[in-house]
Formats: sequence, structure tokens, C-alpha cells
Amino acid sequence: MLRESGDLSIIRNADGDLVRFAVAGDLPYILDLSRKEAGSLGFIPKMAYEAAITGIKTGKRWSDACYDRLWVCENNGDLVGFVLASFGNSMSRHRRGKIAQICIQSDARKFERGRNLLSNVIGHGAKIGCHEFGCGCAEDLESNMFWRAMGWESVGQRFGISHMNTWKQTSKRKVNLYHFNDPDQGRLF
Repeated sequence: MLRESGDLSIIRNADGDLVRFAVAGDLPYILDLSRKEAGSLGFIPKMAYEAAITGIKTGKRWSDACYDRLWVCENNGDLVGFVLASFGNSMSRHRRGKIAQICIQSDARKFERGRNLLSNVIGHGAKIGCHEFGCGCAEDLESNMFWRAMGWESVGQRFGISHMNTWKQTSKRKVNLYHFNDPDQGRLF
């Protein structure tokens, strides 16, 4: 993997894949892919993606602070996937990150692309003092294999939750919970 910038925002690998921070021009692709994969990803509103790009939350929200980031993966100039991650409150002594969504379009799926996206998340987390991460993955999805292959530990289950900032369990769909602790502080991947 070659770093093309002092910032962890750009990583290119030998296969021609490039991972970078998302920009506003990437939103149509991200929204389209998230709609196509809604059964796997769940629903995240457009304004959440916009906030992860701009750092500014809009609309009726419980907080103006945005601790989210959004990356995209390109292959030979074409977008093939994205990851949306949150890094917890910057004022907290113990920051815990969360992978809200990670998706590679079906005709471009490779573990290495997902690993590259996660590498950026973990590296960015290390840079800002966030070394612990969690995520949820519906029990019935093949994606559980991905999380185990990436070394994330299964730590429990819960039922699906509402997308309306209520965190109420509103679905009977079981969600596996995964945890990752980065002892190498960004150098694991």
C-alpha cells in the first residue's frame, strides 16, 4: 500500500484501488448504492452523509457536533464502495468509534477493498485518539464473514433499531455486534 499524502485520507494499492475522503460530488453514487443495498445496510438519511463530508449537521438533530467521516473506494477512477464511520465525542476521555455502514458494490466485492476502507477508518481513529470500534451486522447477512475475516470479535446480539435518533429496538431482525480494539494504534492493517 502506498500513502499518497501525509494525511490518512488517500491510500492506493497495487490493484489500482484508491481510498479517499468523500466529497459532495460522490453523494449521488453513495445514495444510489445505499438504496440498492438497503436490505443489508439499513437506512441513513442523505443529511447524515452530507454532515460526514462537510462536518456540519443540518436539520432537526439532537446535537450540532459531527464526529462522522465518509470515505469512498475507487477502482481505476470508478467509485466501487464507501464506509461511513463515527468517532465519538472528541471531548470524551475514552473515544469509541462505530462503523455505521460499509458497502462495496456487488460486481466489485473483494475483501481487500473492504480492508482498505477499514484501514482508513482505523488509521484516522488512531490519529485522533480513537482506538476502539464497534459495528452491527444483521445475523442473516454474508457480511458477518467479512467482519470475522477482518479480525473483529463477535461480542453479542441485539434487535434492529430505529433510524430516528431514538435508539429504540423496533425490529425483530437480529443484529450481531462486533468489537475491534486497535492495540497497534492504526498500524494493524
